[in-house]
Amino acid sequence: MRNKIVILILGIVLFSSCESWVEENPYGVYSNDNFFESADDALSALLYAYDPLNYIEYGSRFIFDIADATTDQMITYGKGEQAYRIEMFNWTFTSSNTVISGFFKYCYLSIARSNSVLENIPKIESIQNGVRDQYMGEAYFLRAFNYFYLVRTYGEVPVRTKVVADINDVKVDFSSIEEVYALIIEDLEKAADLMSVRKQQGRADRVAAQALLTKVYATLASSKMTGAEGYDWVADYETMYAEAKKYGQLVVEGQGDYRLDPDLLGLYEVDNHETSPEHIFMLSQKRFLSGEEGNFSQMPQMFVISLPKVYVSSELDMVGNVYPMVNNQSWAVFRTDSTFYKSYAENDKRQDLFVSKIYDANGSLLAEYHPSNIDSEDQILSAFYYPFCRKYSDPESDGTKTSANPYFIRFADVALLYAEACGNTEEGYHWVNQVRSRAGLDELDTGLSLDDFRKAVWNERKYELAFEGHRLYDLRRTNRVVEEITNKTVDANYANFFPIPQRETDLNQ
Repeated sequence: MRNKIVILILGIVLFSSCESWVEENPYGVYSNDNFFESADDALSALLYAYDPLNYIEYGSRFIFDIADATTDQMITYGKGEQAYRIEMFNWTFTSSNTVISGFFKYCYLSIARSNSVLENIPKIESIQNGVRDQYMGEAYFLRAFNYFYLVRTYGEVPVRTKVVADINDVKVDFSSIEEVYALIIEDLEKAADLMSVRKQQGRADRVAAQALLTKVYATLASSKMTGAEGYDWVADYETMYAEAKKYGQLVVEGQGDYRLDPDLLGLYEVDNHETSPEHIFMLSQKRFLSGEEGNFSQMPQMFVISLPKVYVSSELDMVGNVYPMVNNQSWAVFRTDSTFYKSYAENDKRQDLFVSKIYDANGSLLAEYHPSNIDSEDQILSAFYYPFCRKYSDPESDGTKTSANPYFIRFADVALLYAEACGNTEEGYHWVNQVRSRAGLDELDTGLSLDDFRKAVWNERKYELAFEGHRLYDLRRTNRVVEEITNKTVDANYANFFPIPQRETDLNQ
């Protein structure tokens, strides 16, 4: 266990002082002394706690650098000031890497603001009890959400549950992985009790808390079962799977607001983000919002090949009406590994979520992907040497401003975890086959052993959740990082956990 004491970089953001609120709050919040007086104030503070998730250093970029670019599914591009992306891809990063330090910082920024909500909203006398409960539940969810990312990314991390009001309180010990998970579970149980089922893009509700509990317990179960580093303390994996099954069942069968969206392509279309029953928790960046990236998104530019305007078919696996994925030059940062693309099963519709054909504005075929295109002298062909992900697109984008958002928790994610927890039972088969059926695949062979069934579910997650920020975490919890990531040389020192940012340890010297 790390026994050093750290001085968090968040000293500047953990304080509830007037100065820090003035610097960072886009809603005009100035001081805890005169701010937390009404329900509107409480809502502003809560939205302020959600805000870091929208940042480039969190949901808009770095999630993909951490959980996808490091894996067998993605290759990436970056030069000059963005060379840190190549370091992540090649596993040559150090504790000074921009992604390693930035993601750490913004997780704690959201935690600090969540702590402020939890400490101060109970003091507001004029707020209705139901509203207070909902806001408190969301703050507990957010704190757990961030710590879940931190513990899976870095392992042992400092735990802060109170607002820092004195400079002498900035120092904090690292907590064990067990202690971090204990807080996560406690917070999510409170969140599930306090919140109602209330589907709203960009906000959490009771189902989101239950879904995250499913993910937490499935992580504990599979990590213990496979001998993943850092999880020796887990008592037994069968108990953890039982808890994952309990909460997963509440999500897949215990409510009516969320379910699998029958439209595989439609669930990724920005106009359906608010209405699709698939999305349990996602951000709400909108192209019409002003200000800086985070209010709006530039995610499509990160995935689309580097051309001014790219048209794709409105149908999967056929030529239909065409539409532009984004109305601006793209940057082609997150690129698909061709070996992964080719590994999709025949007739798997999910492969068509990676674009292999592009068209002109009239719908005529313009080019097809091929690895040899990279050597072409033609501008279009030379850019189209890999299939690119279409999960993030916005045909109505305003220049570089789009409404594309990362998909933090989808129903299919939870359904597959529930199937994994159920094992090779009728219920387990039912849910994995529901996901496979939507993808156009036959049902799994019956009669699989429990071990083979769970491996089949893990394989299903590989294809269902590709490029959605899950892959590295799934490989870590199933102890398969080195085994599965063969398109790059994994640094075994960091296969299970990344290093704590260098500036964190420097501040402690």
